[in-house]
Amino acid sequence: MKNRIGVAMLMWSLSVAGSAWAHEMKEMKPASAEFQQIKQLVGKWEGTSSPMGPEAKPGPVATEFRLTAAGTAVEENLMKGTPHEMVDMYTEEGGRLAMTHYCAMGNQPHMVLKSAGPHQVSLEMVTTPGIDPNSPHMHSLALEFADANHLTERWTNYTDGKPGEIVVFNMTRAK
Repeated sequence: MKNRIGVAMLMWSLSVAGSAWAHEMKEMKPASAEFQQIKQLVGKWEGTSSPMGPEAKPGPVATEFRLTAAGTAVEENLMKGTPHEMVDMYTEEGGRLAMTHYCAMGNQPHMVLKSAGPHQVSLEMVTTPGIDPNSPHMHSLALEFADANHLTERWTNYTDGKPGEIVVFNMTRAK
């Protein structure tokens, strides 16, 4: 008898807590056009990366975009399962596209929308705690959408406060 009462009380408290939590959620504002563009990337992508270094050759690259956090964030898992695995989290800040890049270099540059158009979105790093602007870091990202199934990512690395290497990923949506 005590077990039944305990289970009933637990179920009641969970339903009350769930109901209260649901009522506390704020109504979502419509996402910006740029965040909507990022949402369209959800899925798996494969392609090649530009050579890095004078003797390097193009190599394979893969990424996956996943919608998360009740549709308020897009997670990109780039080069999953490799020593260069990185994660990007795209969100909105005050109605403006933003992204944090969890880099294989061990830093997390925070970027915000710099410019956008129907076939491209450019993000650039803003002041980010823990990153000296003169230390090596990914400073900007340009995403180019030729069509719904082709994506180019252009990552610009900064060293000594100046643009350095540009890494380009040319990808096609995996089927």
